[in-house]
Amino acid sequence: MISKSLFALVLSGMGLSSALAINKQIESGNLTVALIRAPPVNVPYPPPSSDWYGQMHDINATVDFGVKLIQRAALSGADFVAFPELWFPGYIDADPGPTDFLDNYFDQTITVNDTNWNKLVSAARKHSVWLEFGFAQHIKDNVFMGQALIDSKGDVIQVRQKLRPSGAERNIFSDGTIDQLLVHKTPFGRLGMLECWEHMHPTMTFAMHAQYENIHIAAFPWAPDLDVDSGVTRSEVSLAAARFYAITGSSHVFMPAVGTAAVFAPNGTLVASIQASEDPYETPILYHSINTTSFISSNQTYDTTEYSWAALQQVDRAYPAYIPKIANNSFIQHRQNSITEMRKFGPIV
Repeated sequence: MISKSLFALVLSGMGLSSALAINKQIESGNLTVALIRAPPVNVPYPPPSSDWYGQMHDINATVDFGVKLIQRAALSGADFVAFPELWFPGYIDADPGPTDFLDNYFDQTITVNDTNWNKLVSAARKHSVWLEFGFAQHIKDNVFMGQALIDSKGDVIQVRQKLRPSGAERNIFSDGTIDQLLVHKTPFGRLGMLECWEHMHPTMTFAMHAQYENIHIAAFPWAPDLDVDSGVTRSEVSLAAARFYAITGSSHVFMPAVGTAAVFAPNGTLVASIQASEDPYETPILYHSINTTSFISSNQTYDTTEYSWAALQQVDRAYPAYIPKIANNSFIQHRQNSITEMRKFGPIV
């Protein structure tokens, strides 16, 4: 883990000028994406380390660090900067019951249009880069696994919430809504984004593939080195999900994650990667460029292929007749977790 003082040294070593504003446009036919892989401030490293040494999440310091990384990426020629899931202020594994650690996490969330949100949007505008970032989003009495897409002018293209938080995440984060599964027309092609295990669920991937993505951001929270056994969260599982998504969607998939980051071509080939064991403070960013001249920018869909409406009807017709077509009590219902209740009683199991 790195302390705030050491983070200051890391940032000062970047050789960045805070007064430098960049006004550039994406080169015709070329897109350079910067995948952030350094950890947020105070978050233990390497994953899946849980040695906090008395530290807690720090949203203000993490946003300032994130802004510096955006600047560094822009100075290195990036057109698009992608952060991991929940990078602001970092991922959380909470113990049962109310704790100071959990209370602090709720205090480190971001509300759209608050000071930290505006810092990130301003950084995209100042450095003329598109920006995707994962954040703990505070809305009224709930916290969501938010994911934002900002264009190079600082305009908000989309703010979505993870449709169905996975595993123990469901004990803290509330569910998003299915209408947020969108692909967007951009100057460099059709782009969409999902978070972590959303890439495992056909209810989420089918709708995205049907909208004909050229580029997909597959944001994962963290990924250790290969062969590090962390159960279903091991890197082999995350990389398999990103690779399979690239193949089934015929899209370029960029996977930012704290530690191991990767890029897959539409045929599933791993074209760029870096493992967690490589120093994240010397190499905090993985860069990869693609040629976009053949991409389709219109509102095209898979009208006649495996992700068409006709294919969806086939799924319905192929559903086994002996299994009831009802949403009974075993179906995972939409869930909203109250921050007020969690402050009193801890994560809601």
